[in-house]
Amino acid sequence: MSRRRRSKITLLRRISQGFFLFLFVAIFLRTTLIGEDDTSGLASLFLDLDPLVLLTTFLASGTIVKGMLLALITVAITLLLGRVFCSWVCPLGTTFNLVSWLRREPAKSRLRTGVWNRWMRSKYLVLIAVLAAALTGLHLAGILDPIPLFYRTMTTSIYPAFVWGTDTLFTWLYNWDPGIGAIRITLLSEPVYAFLRAHALPYDPIVFRGGVLVGLFFTGLAGLALVRFRFWCRYICPLGALLGICAKAMPLEVHNDPDLCIDCGACVLDCHGGCDPHLPGKWKQEECFVCFNCRDRCPVEAISFRWRLLGRTHTLLPPLPGRAVKAGEEIADA
Repeated sequence: MSRRRRSKITLLRRISQGFFLFLFVAIFLRTTLIGEDDTSGLASLFLDLDPLVLLTTFLASGTIVKGMLLALITVAITLLLGRVFCSWVCPLGTTFNLVSWLRREPAKSRLRTGVWNRWMRSKYLVLIAVLAAALTGLHLAGILDPIPLFYRTMTTSIYPAFVWGTDTLFTWLYNWDPGIGAIRITLLSEPVYAFLRAHALPYDPIVFRGGVLVGLFFTGLAGLALVRFRFWCRYICPLGALLGICAKAMPLEVHNDPDLCIDCGACVLDCHGGCDPHLPGKWKQEECFVCFNCRDRCPVEAISFRWRLLGRTHTLLPPLPGRAVKAGEEIADA
């Protein structure tokens, strides 16, 4: 089986993932732990783009903060293009995506675990629980919504651990000061530490009660990403469930040409959402992250992306040029 090719559109997706993850961390550092305590404007950008935060806030209080109307942009894009937020924007999804790629799972096993299964419906039950709790005034979205969850983890666990580790390392280097003759390690370490103090470390020491518990919870979720690709996104994420419901109306579709498909299963290997692109006519659009990996993987030019508008079909992305593959050819471990 041919190795995965990367098209320009998937390269663009990776750039988008990296950009939004960097932006999330940069906003976090600037507004939360470096001396600026502003919670408006740019600081709340990701929360404002989150439609689950908008919906649960309205259900709990009957009010909507003006900035949260940005979430309607996310909804509109989802209605048009599907769950692109999950695979192109969400910083927590990107983080668990990176963790998942650390797995060393044989391709044949990924064929078995990469397809849709009934347990993926569980995230819709989580969504129902979050919405029901909001009606009683209980904000479970603050715990289970990916944006507040990631922000809370950064605030109470990841960042304090980073600060402690950085201070400990550079203090040890300063006290020990190894080197050769007049060339000492502090000639390099002290300017680096000064830069970090100015741009990435807080003015005062920070300690949050419950930080260890939050860190363990997040570590557990990351561990699940090693067990099953993007476990959180497929099985737990209530925001993903909400966007999946919206995606049911999108006019974009994955088209697997049954006359060309050789049922090799290659399109399943790197599928982010487990949307079954390998089954012609049975693709699950509510689970599709629009990552385009299935199109990149297909060796026989069977998969394309099409629009269904006003009863007519238009090709948005044609298949990538493939190579001749015999039916039943064994999939090489990736």
